[in-house]
Amino acid sequence: MSPITPEIRASAEIITGNDICKEKIKSLLKEYELPTGLLPAEDIEELGCVKDTGFMWLKQKKNIVHKFEKVSKQVSYATEVTGHVEKCRIKKMTGIKSKEVLIWITVNEVFVDGPPSNKITMKTPTGISKSFPKVAFES
Repeated sequence: MSPITPEIRASAEIITGNDICKEKIKSLLKEYELPTGLLPAEDIEELGCVKDTGFMWLKQKKNIVHKFEKVSKQVSYATEVTGHVEKCRIKKMTGIKSKEVLIWITVNEVFVDGPPSNKITMKTPTGISKSFPKVAFES
């Protein structure tokens, strides 16, 4: 069941259309000091954000698998991706999985460490995490 209720929709800024949504995602990620290539969505139908709570969502026509070449990491994005965005962090994420060896592992949190490390860390619901260079996720 989708966490996007009519009440959330009523208090959100909602944008539709692939091109404008792609630009808005980059702008939103930059505003929260996150890498602009972190959500490489395709065929976007809707992007929503509730500024008061930081809840955001992205709806696309189909699941996609994107490979971040600089770190040789495959990441799967569902048709609906949600999370709570704040400065340098997205918490309570849904719809994102990372491929480790032969299995897909759910990613539920992403955060960026500032200088001097400039690393981005991805966490699973079990608390396991892995860090990568932040530049690998810039667009």
